Amino acid sequence: MVLARVAAASPTMTFSSDPHPGIHRETWEDSSIPWRTRLISIDLTSAEIAVYATKESDRGITTTAYAARVAAQVVVNGDAFSVDNFLPRGLAIGASDVWSNTMDDSTSAIFHMQRVGERTIAGIVPAAPVTTPADLPAGTEGAVSGRPLVVSAGQVPTTFDCTDAVTLACERGPRTAVALSADGNTMWLAVTDGWQSGSLGMTAAELGAFLLARGAYTALALDGGSSSTLNVDGNLISSPSDGVERAVANHVAIKYGSLPKGQLVGLICKHDVIGCGDDTARQMSGVKAYLDDTREFTTMAGAELYDFTDVTQRLACVTAKKTGFLTKTQCAQVDGNGITYNSIAMFEGTDTPDAGVTDDAGTDDIDAGIGSGGRGDAGNAATGGGGGCCQAGGDHLAGRPDVWAVVLVAWFLTRRRGTTV
Repeated sequence: MVLARVAAASPTMTFSSDPHPGIHRETWEDSSIPWRTRLISIDLTSAEIAVYATKESDRGITTTAYAARVAAQVVVNGDAFSVDNFLPRGLAIGASDVWSNTMDDSTSAIFHMQRVGERTIAGIVPAAPVTTPADLPAGTEGAVSGRPLVVSAGQVPTTFDCTDAVTLACERGPRTAVALSADGNTMWLAVTDGWQSGSLGMTAAELGAFLLARGAYTALALDGGSSSTLNVDGNLISSPSDGVERAVANHVAIKYGSLPKGQLVGLICKHDVIGCGDDTARQMSGVKAYLDDTREFTTMAGAELYDFTDVTQRLACVTAKKTGFLTKTQCAQVDGNGITYNSIAMFEGTDTPDAGVTDDAGTDDIDAGIGSGGRGDAGNAATGGGGGCCQAGGDHLAGRPDVWAVVLVAWFLTRRRGTTV
């Protein structure tokens, strides 16, 4: 470990454009070294922007090939990997599934993301302690590992491991990084060209200083060297050090446009949802059901089923409230272009002041200041530990598809005419 040394940089922005609403592109250069960095800023609050990580079946292709495969507007390379089998060095998650034979270790940090309501929540977990998938927020859809952190809690680290043969942190070279703002609303992807006459590249400290100056609160280096590549709208806009694109293990992708939508429905019942479809005495009317995107639905006599349409594919949470009953929040992974059932059982009682939402909405240094409880839940009941979101998909349908799903579908189809939004 040595002190981080940052050259006196005087970068100039030489290009700027807005290829899509909420996606901004810039090129920065410093002729005194020289280096050239492409920077993409992404508005994570946009309902039309989503962030993805590669699923295992899409491993081992170039950023350009991956962009075409998933119809993404922006793609960068992901974690360092074993060249013989394209296995990432750290934990990898794509399409909500953990890659086989991948895990966190004491040197890798983890960038993770998911949809919450109609926006994206992202965070960065530092290298220590070792993190398991269960430690990440409930509903995590993607994760890409890397090292080192180049910005931590609004500061560039004072030391980097110059002996790390994977990162070459103290040498100038090609770099890829992902960064987040303190409020979690902005994400940056940066790719620095290197090992060529027009751009020698950056050290880890220099990359950190550059991203800090752009507004980053936390930033993580992904795989560098000949893997560093950036594709925008189907075009390779970075300059790979080998002169050609290299196939890599995984990627971070940004998609703009209409996202897959699904339907979230469920009964609200006293005490238990099992058999509730045939037991009208347990079906509850006059319950306010609040979806996590601010929509609400009131169940009515003869139509005790809440029904939310056009729900973005994600872990969606519904909070049920009624005077005389304990508030209940329950979540389910919404299937885009399909119906997801998420029935809720309520019990008599009086709420405590924070009933149904136990998140303290505090600041979390390791997750860009957007979370609470040490794992970046962004103040959302669906994702924080103890946040009131009981079992995901949790109305026993997953365990009883042969009984309850059939009853609920039949009941819903025969009585849906009486529902209101």
